[in-house]
Amino acid sequence: MRGVRLSTNHCPRLGTSLLLALGVMLAGSMSVQAASPTKPHGNSTGASIRDDVAKNWNLAPGMEGAKHVNVRVHLKLNRSGEIVGEPKVTVTGGPKATQQAMAAAAMRAVLRAAPFKNLPRDQFEDWKEVVVNFDASDPAN
Repeated sequence: MRGVRLSTNHCPRLGTSLLLALGVMLAGSMSVQAASPTKPHGNSTGASIRDDVAKNWNLAPGMEGAKHVNVRVHLKLNRSGEIVGEPKVTVTGGPKATQQAMAAAAMRAVLRAAPFKNLPRDQFEDWKEVVVNFDASDPAN
């Protein structure tokens, strides 16, 4: 998939947010990372979540300032890959209307992708909390 990349960087627990962009529809990148700095995702785990969310990402092209908007969604998952509680969304940059539209699209993509089925059950501690980032500012990916 053009424009989608996996990041396994460690990340302290952030109040969460989504960035933007599924390169098939818009230039940009998407990454998945562990919410805990001590629990990085293996490539296959992060890729599985990323791919499931990417299939459900749908955003109208040509939104004003979309390349400046970053969205991050923080998820807590149970052992079945279902979302526990309400995902937390954080949005930065760009016009307010574009932020709202992109945050809503990201939340829909995450909720439609769940439950995440192809996660290694024996590594639950590694993926029980994840952050999905969408970033439209990176057209090189």
